[in-house]
Amino acid sequence: MLIQAKNYTLEISDKTGNILSFRGITGYDYIEKETSLIRLSLLKSDGERVVLNSGKCRSIERRGEGIVVRYENIGGFEIFVDASFYFDDSNFIKMRLKLNNFTDMRTECVLYPGIIIKNRLSADGYKLFWPAMEGVEIDTPDFRSELMAHADGTVYPAKGWQGVYPGACPMQFMAYYNGEHGMYFASHDENCRFKLVEWLPEDGGIRLLQQVYVDEDGREFSYDYDVVLGVFRGNWYDAAEIYRQWLSASKILDIPKLKDNPELPSWMTQPLTVITFPIRGCQDTGEMFANGYYPYTNCLPYIRKYEEFFGNRQMVLLMHWEGTAPWAPPYVWPPFGDKMNFDKLVEGIHGRNNLFGLYCSGLGWTQKSFYYDYNREDTFEKESLAECVEVGPTKKLQYTTTCFHIRNGYDLCPACEKVKNIAVREAEKISSQTDVDYLQFFDQDLGGNTYPCYSDKHGHPPVPGKWMAEEMTDVVDKMYEVFKKERSEKKMLIGCEAAACEPLIGKMRFNDLRYNLDLMYGIPVPAYAYMFGEYVVNYMGNHTAATRLLDTRLYPDNIFYRTAYSFAQGDILTFMLKNDGKVNWEWNVPWKDDDEPDQEAYLSFSKMLNDFRNGLLSDVLRFGKMVKPKTVICGKYTEKVDRKNLVRILDEIVTTRFVTEEGRDVQIFVNFNRRAVSFAMCGNIAGRLYRFPTDEGKIISCENPEFDMPAHSAVAIEFAKGEENVSRS
Repeated sequence: MLIQAKNYTLEISDKTGNILSFRGITGYDYIEKETSLIRLSLLKSDGERVVLNSGKCRSIERRGEGIVVRYENIGGFEIFVDASFYFDDSNFIKMRLKLNNFTDMRTECVLYPGIIIKNRLSADGYKLFWPAMEGVEIDTPDFRSELMAHADGTVYPAKGWQGVYPGACPMQFMAYYNGEHGMYFASHDENCRFKLVEWLPEDGGIRLLQQVYVDEDGREFSYDYDVVLGVFRGNWYDAAEIYRQWLSASKILDIPKLKDNPELPSWMTQPLTVITFPIRGCQDTGEMFANGYYPYTNCLPYIRKYEEFFGNRQMVLLMHWEGTAPWAPPYVWPPFGDKMNFDKLVEGIHGRNNLFGLYCSGLGWTQKSFYYDYNREDTFEKESLAECVEVGPTKKLQYTTTCFHIRNGYDLCPACEKVKNIAVREAEKISSQTDVDYLQFFDQDLGGNTYPCYSDKHGHPPVPGKWMAEEMTDVVDKMYEVFKKERSEKKMLIGCEAAACEPLIGKMRFNDLRYNLDLMYGIPVPAYAYMFGEYVVNYMGNHTAATRLLDTRLYPDNIFYRTAYSFAQGDILTFMLKNDGKVNWEWNVPWKDDDEPDQEAYLSFSKMLNDFRNGLLSDVLRFGKMVKPKTVICGKYTEKVDRKNLVRILDEIVTTRFVTEEGRDVQIFVNFNRRAVSFAMCGNIAGRLYRFPTDEGKIISCENPEFDMPAHSAVAIEFAKGEENVSRS
């Protein structure tokens, strides 16, 4: 069967209902090969998984402006499915599914529709946009094959940094494009059902997954949202705009923007930088000795140094401060060592009008730390916490912590009252015994969500589902209640590792963005800021693993690139301190005086960017709406990764563009290189050019202009009113 619309052609097999081809605006066929339209995963009573693929269909029937593909007795089991396609839009096909399962097995998840696209990925060809870890553009599968595991279609045990939505994957859309034309693939699901939004190489192509988990009774299930397959012109920005338009009309963003939210603390939108002090050890792992930042008041001179250097308030975050063990959830309190000295640090921070925050470790459970004398096995047994552990389909207890290199442990299920009480008790300890402005409590709970659980004893459906985010929301609300009761005069914030996923954005407005993890897959792109920049504030976080398998001596510009990227997407600049108040490459690089960033050059660069943020670009980067930038033509920056032939190729210029409600339209350009570079733009560029944070600007109006940029510099162009908010091709 052939379906032809204005901008696409879809061919479906008359025998199977499988998608045979999908051609876009130019006639290019995105499909590599036929695959089953539907894949079902069912669970037997003992947890054994049965995977079924749709085979021959019973019928294909036209209904109005769509068709329904009917399947009966899938895999020889009494399972009936109606797969619906709707063609009332000239650009997008909308798909839904209805399932009736009359077997004694429970429906776990549904993969629909099955799609394997052509693998034409290359640095100068097709790209795959994946929304995991805030957004990444993939030009080869090789990075993931070498550095991070591909999806296997399952979610237990938790793999941490993978395309789990809502969680490490905060959005529900993907795209495949070459800059001129592309394919859009998304779930427009405002109820935020639990899914795998994933991809993996398969049969010479790339399988795209929009795999939803069924947390109803598993017998009868109907999609209450559209899976959307369509075509567009452009790149990831254009795909993101499709998703943003849907998102803006959904209930997901039925929350106030930053500028309209009096419930948030004022410091969120004031001039601010973040500095982090590890109290023990000299990197994420290894020996946990008290370092030069202990006793705690040793931090005070360095806090004052950065406060005076940047000329604004500091958010001081402590790491490895816990009196239990570093990264050993769920317990953190009391602080390590001298509590009186800890209190003096807090007093000193607030005495100079700075802010105080703590890194914590989330809702996991630590049996034993590998790097510290910490063991909770007796407590685990005494309090019968095994009944609160998240388990897989077999219901068997097994170590599942994603921080397997740090500890042995489990993930605790937030649906259990015991677990909620643990979180509340930690909040009570902290709120009653110190004055904290920010608590990054949900470290390891990526995006603020919990990990999957299949238990039938916790009060939730025995499969992953939307109940997960609902239970985590309840935990966060209960913790906020504790802080509000203890310190009613103070507005504090709770946050998570990675930016808050869609259903938790309203609860976690200040978070530890981890876009740098996308360097394990491809090239990060600011998709999260594009979607949610008007609603949240993120900071750079500790950038762990940013330099994994990268020789920092050969590529010292990497930290300048990451800082330029964070600045340009509106994040608060963050500095991971090593010994003597100096800046390190990132959190997990050992402290070495003969291998560190050029302190003077890096801090000077950071101050220049921060001055732009606090001055000329204050309203733009705090309240502006990101839009697609005008096209920039520039050279490339290349990094050779120490694994086979992996190479990252980045634009020499980092650029973003924002518009404000007051009518400002500004594009930002940053040269993160140690050398001067140049770039060109297309068409007539009219407006005012700013080369310095205090610059009065220069009026420009020229056709196809070229600009020179000195090493470690930034430029802003505020376009004259009337310039369109789209890039010229």
